[in-house]
Amino acid sequence: MARNNNTNSDRGGLGLGWWVSGGLLVVLIVGIIVGVVLWPRDTTAAPDETAPPTTRPTSTAPTESATQAGTTCETNNADQSVPTEAPETTWKTHPFQVLVPTSETYGPSTQDGNLWSCFERSPTGAVFAGPNLLSAISMGEDDAAVPGPGRDDMLETNAGASADFERPVFEGFRVLATDENAATIDYWVTAGGQNISMGLDLVWDEEAADWRLNLETPGDHPRVGVLEDTAPYVRWR
Repeated sequence: MARNNNTNSDRGGLGLGWWVSGGLLVVLIVGIIVGVVLWPRDTTAAPDETAPPTTRPTSTAPTESATQAGTTCETNNADQSVPTEAPETTWKTHPFQVLVPTSETYGPSTQDGNLWSCFERSPTGAVFAGPNLLSAISMGEDDAAVPGPGRDDMLETNAGASADFERPVFEGFRVLATDENAATIDYWVTAGGQNISMGLDLVWDEEAADWRLNLETPGDHPRVGVLEDTAPYVRWR
């Protein structure tokens, strides 16, 4: 069983968001329902890749060593403790044109094509996997998630999507539940001047020897809502 580190989610009933139109549609309830559309695919402006204090500056183009770092996704005897501070992170531009976290230790070790993969089998590896896999499935990469009706629905929705969106920024995270086989990560995301909670479920795929999105759990995927209190989150940037 995954150990639950926060059983009292602060999302309330705001899990109305959908990963749509090639990006994340965050539904905010402020008197009336307001849609905030995120994550562009079609843009000519390069995102700001200034590394936050916890990162090492790096070029956006992965080097040969970065792309091929590690020969396997699975890491035996990885530290299974829940991260309580921001891990050393390098932010890179995914082909989906969103900044995603990368690490030589936690992954993605393979940064080729749209599916950036091979993450450490640990809670921290799962934290890194979430944004990378969500970007991949937004570009139609079905291997980013375990098979099932939830994955098929998301792929179908994204296939008919528009492409003009504002980029979100991953500001922080908290691990709600985790073990070696599954993880639930709640990300603090900012966009349009709003703080947003975005929850993802992940599962360790034995065949792939890697983390994958689990879109087959009940409810919306990702689960999003207005975020009132950022104090419980590990600040990432």
